Formats: sequence, structure tokens, C-alpha cells
Amino acid sequence: MQKIDYLIVGQGIAGSMLAWTLRSRGCKIRVIDDQRPSSSRVAAGICNPVTGRKLAKTWLADELFPFLHSFYSALEESLQARFFYPVPLYRPYQSIEEQNFFIAQTANPVLEGYVKPSEQNEAYSPLIHNELGGLETLQAAWVDLPVLLTEIHKILEQEDSFEETEFQWDEVQLTPETARWRSYEAKMIISCEGAYGRFNPHFNWLPWAVVKGEIMNLDIPGPSFPGIVNQSVWIQAHPNGKYRAGSNYEWNDLTWEPSEKGKTYLLDKFSKLIKVPFKIEKHVAGIRPATQGRRPFVGVHPGHSTLGIFNGLGSKGTSMAPFLAKQFADFLVDRKELHPEANIQRFHTLYFS
Repeated sequence: MQKIDYLIVGQGIAGSMLAWTLRSRGCKIRVIDDQRPSSSRVAAGICNPVTGRKLAKTWLADELFPFLHSFYSALEESLQARFFYPVPLYRPYQSIEEQNFFIAQTANPVLEGYVKPSEQNEAYSPLIHNELGGLETLQAAWVDLPVLLTEIHKILEQEDSFEETEFQWDEVQLTPETARWRSYEAKMIISCEGAYGRFNPHFNWLPWAVVKGEIMNLDIPGPSFPGIVNQSVWIQAHPNGKYRAGSNYEWNDLTWEPSEKGKTYLLDKFSKLIKVPFKIEKHVAGIRPATQGRRPFVGVHPGHSTLGIFNGLGSKGTSMAPFLAKQFADFLVDRKELHPEANIQRFHTLYFS
């Protein structure tokens, strides 16, 4: 029996950030992943601190965003790879009313340091409709998740800390002291399974609300723009001169395949925003591990002290994963408190009812 500290199931953004953080704390880890379709491998990786038509500040934005900028920059240095792109998020005004509202919100002390009227409107105007100008969201960024996950995977393999195989929960043996799976004995097994977590027999009682999203790779002629465009949908310029764009929200068709319905929706939105002809090069779909209440699932199973979960990050996984991975590592290693709005302890009555 091989003894380790933590066995992590899943190597999406949640599992990767938790594995890296625990590894950095000196813990002996093992990551299990079977390379199934994953939302992390198709997601845009956008980090946006201010969302919605009312310009609502993201939950824990004041903690998440300074941390993620520092974390991803340091991780690039450690991995010797480029995947973190701090850029503004540009929101073209859709009407005079919206323009007035957004500009008024720049004086809101809650949003200080997060929004300002854009001074780069001309940089976007060759490609998109922005006749009224636009608002910039500061501290935004995007992470090239395929590159990041691949680089983390390389390190884990080099250190013999990764195994590509199917994980079956009926093979797990749990005791108050250890968790066993096949040839491993761990202090804890931690589920980082993304949308598949809702099928986990130990955590299917949690209030999941997974949602499908679809993304397209676009070829748009003309000069690139300096940020991420966001107006009902988003458009993201990549260093290779191409663009990624999305996304929709679908709660009924929870397959991993892109749909005609999603394609029709996105093309309608793109055609109203993009002023030049464009070509679709790829169309993909993912299922976000979202939750009722839009707060993550972090913590220890109420009936099994050697079973944990780090999941439910939804569409904000790239923003939340670094900070919450540190919190969970602090909880596991140093017994510090988890944030009460993330801790699954808030749902224990569902398990015991």
C-alpha cells in the first residue's frame, strides 16, 4: 500500500490548483484523471471582477483578484510557460441609458479601482460596434487553460504524482483515519470532478445546478484589440491572431456536444456586435460545475472525515480556484477556518435529512 497525504480526483482547474498548492506546502499528492471531456479544457478562462447589467462586484473580488494576479504570475515563472494575460474587459455601451448608468457607477465607491470610462474606444472600433464608447473593467484577465493544465500535468507526471485511469468510487474504502483506493492509502480523498461531481454517490446530495456553455473559435479579419469585449457575449483575442467567443447558458441539454440552438444564439449575438465578416473555425461545448446559490463546494464530508470536495466553482473557476485552493490547504494542513459561504457545512442538513 502506497501512503500519501492527499488523493485528488480530477485535473481540471480546481484539481490542478489544489494539487499545486498542496504540493507547494510539502504534501505528498497523487492526482487521478481519465481525460474525460472537461469544461476546464474548453473554457475561456476569463477573470472578471464586475459582472451583469448592474455592474455587480464578484463575490470576494477584493480578495480573489489581487491574489490571482500574484499567483498566476508566479506560476508562470515556476512553470516557465506563458498562459496568464492581464487585460481590461471592454463593455461597449448599448444605449444612451446604459452609457449614463455605467458612467455614474464609476463614482460608486464599491467599484473604485474596478471600472472606468474607456480611453481606447478607437482600438476596438474597426471590428465591433461601439459608436457610444464603452466602459473598461480593470483587474480583469484571462488564462489559457489548456496550456496551464498541460504544464501542471507535465510536472505531476515528472514527479510520479499523476495516474491516468478511471476512478470508481465503489472501490474506495473509508475509515475515520484513512481513505484507501486500489494501492493507495491517503489521509483524504478529495473530489475535484467538475460537473461529474453531481454523480458522485458521496456528494450527489449537494444542490448542484450545472449549466452548459458553448464557445466558438472565430477568424475575424483586421487588427486585434487590446482587451476582452463583453456585451451579452464575449470576444477574446488570442496571441495567434484568432479569437474565441461565447457563451450561452443551457440547463436542459446537458450533453458535451455543441448544439444548433447554441450556434444560432451565438451567431445572432455576434452578428449584432461584430461589424466585419467572420468565419467559424471551431464550435465546442462544456458543462460548468455550477451550484444553487452560486457558491462553491469546499470542505469535508459530514459523514466521512477522510473524504473532501473542492468543486462547484461554476463559470468563475479561473478566478476562484487559486484563492480557495489556498484556503482549503490552510484548512487541511493548519486547521484554519474555511470561508462559511464556501464550506459545505452549510448544507449538512441536506445530508442528514
